[in-house]
Amino acid sequence: MRIALLAAIAAIVLCFLFLCTGSMIQKMRGKKDFSLSGALLLGYVVYFSLFEVICLACEVTLAPLSRLSVIMMTVGTALMLGGVVYCWRNWLFRVSSLKSRLRAHGWLLAVVIVLTLAVCFFALIYTDDSADSDFYVGMASTALYTNTIGRFDPTNGRLLKAINPRYAYALYPIHNAAVADLFHIPAIVAARSVMSVINALVSCLAYYKLGRILFVQKADSNLTLEETGRTGDQVYVLQTRKTDVFTILLLLLNLFSATIYMPGAFLFTRTFEGKHLIVNVVVPLAAAVCVAVYRGIPEDAGEQRYVFENLFFLLLAGVCFSASVSVPALMVAAALFPFSVYSKKWNMLLRLFLAELPFLVWAVLYILNSRRVFILAAYR
Repeated sequence: MRIALLAAIAAIVLCFLFLCTGSMIQKMRGKKDFSLSGALLLGYVVYFSLFEVICLACEVTLAPLSRLSVIMMTVGTALMLGGVVYCWRNWLFRVSSLKSRLRAHGWLLAVVIVLTLAVCFFALIYTDDSADSDFYVGMASTALYTNTIGRFDPTNGRLLKAINPRYAYALYPIHNAAVADLFHIPAIVAARSVMSVINALVSCLAYYKLGRILFVQKADSNLTLEETGRTGDQVYVLQTRKTDVFTILLLLLNLFSATIYMPGAFLFTRTFEGKHLIVNVVVPLAAAVCVAVYRGIPEDAGEQRYVFENLFFLLLAGVCFSASVSVPALMVAAALFPFSVYSKKWNMLLRLFLAELPFLVWAVLYILNSRRVFILAAYR
């Protein structure tokens, strides 16, 4: 009972941390009426990009896991305090306008919520004893009980001579260890319960975000102010309900998927490892970036740079999740590079290059490390 209570507290605290982080970024960008679910999604991505940088620095310097935990606790506390002080008025405003937004969703929102809860529930109760599960949960357990980061082989407990480059940069399992250390719960609970539920929720939000981008409607400049307001309300309702239906269809496909080639298989069976996050978070959001750029969303040229900023954080978080970040990184490049050249938008090409830097830096380091041009020593 004690472990279950601590696990629930950990999940609530982490979700609140993501909300605070995303809210501050949205407000710093000048957005006052921002979506709370969108803020949580953005905060999740930014948090893991920050974790990747901090954890990699601790790994290279052979710092103990306890030091990483203290650093992340300090950073997380600062972000939560900053979010509360800086954004509480925005949260109250969003809550006060909840009635009109519920009316726009209609009964479809109830279906979305039920399916989202079902996804979280099945991700929580699913039992998997595969080799992958043993390794990735074992990696978190080994880090926790040896107070190290990547220095021991989780399959046999032996001290490594050099950190395996395949796992040296994909540090998501170490986050599970840090959560377990901070909230005094077993690593398997942090990996298979706390983060599984959060990851399932964030995956559903990523699907919804993709739907919002797909079905957003641009304003008609030929309409009068009154017509724009009246038409805008109708368009908003239609866009919202289309997005709800889109999300419902994706969630149903996942819930009834029975093959490893469907995203739902990763969503339910591999929530303990970063590949699931590549498939169900990074790829949908990367697709949303491509659609947004193609459609010129947002319309304000000054705000379009935020799309590439988000892509930068997304790919950096993807490096933390798995080496499979190469898939969405190359997907975005294949979609936007020819588009930028064909439309002669050279500024966009530069932004794309800067956004892809986390992937490019990781690729160079991984190749050099694999070919032993340099090694990450596991001990001094």
